[in-house]
Amino acid sequence: MPQSVYRDVSTEIIVALPIETAYERAYEAHWRDVFRFALAWTNDWAAAEDLAQESFERLWNRRTRIDWERPVLAWLLVTTRHLATDRFRALRRRVLRAPKATTLDETVWDRWLDVQGAMALLSPLERSALVLTAIEGVSYTDAATMLETSAGALRAAVSRARDKLEVA
Repeated sequence: MPQSVYRDVSTEIIVALPIETAYERAYEAHWRDVFRFALAWTNDWAAAEDLAQESFERLWNRRTRIDWERPVLAWLLVTTRHLATDRFRALRRRVLRAPKATTLDETVWDRWLDVQGAMALLSPLERSALVLTAIEGVSYTDAATMLETSAGALRAAVSRARDKLEVA
């Protein structure tokens, strides 16, 4: 059975484990974080569950190529962000092709389009930084580590995102 090293970030203990066990521990440790991140991106419970499941499925499919000595949360969040972006693009294509629903309250529809348009102005780093810090409550240092950037760059991205959203 292939062995892997799993780093338990809560205790900083490094243990040699079978890859399947390392995956299970990562799933148990990070499911909630990945789900909440996906929920913040989609604002849809079912879609967030789908995104989180697909992220973990991709982790499972790459389990033999993952460096289990490094934390996998950042990888999972980036994967979730990519999946959410793909989902938004597909949704936008469907919305632009389909006639506007007559049963949807016009003000809700308009607000949703305003938010979607404003978020589209943000770069992926700005959107992720804003979601992690403002919605998820992650510290700037931890968010910077997750997004593989410096805390200063993350603060600048959040500031730019807020400025863009105020103008929009």
